[in-house]
Amino acid sequence: MKRIIEILSWLSLVLIVVAPTLFYAGRISLELNKTLMLIATVTWFASALCWMGREKKA
Repeated sequence: MKRIIEILSWLSLVLIVVAPTLFYAGRISLELNKTLMLIATVTWFASALCWMGREKKA
């Protein structure tokens, strides 16, 4: 399960880079860009909390 959440987190980061690039190239509208960026940001923060920075205590 942790691996799936980690992959989802990385895919969200990719979308954060790809969405503005598509907007700059004129392939998507500003509204779609804003929506994709919002979804990707929320998804990244939610999924990153599940696997980043938590080390098991001995």
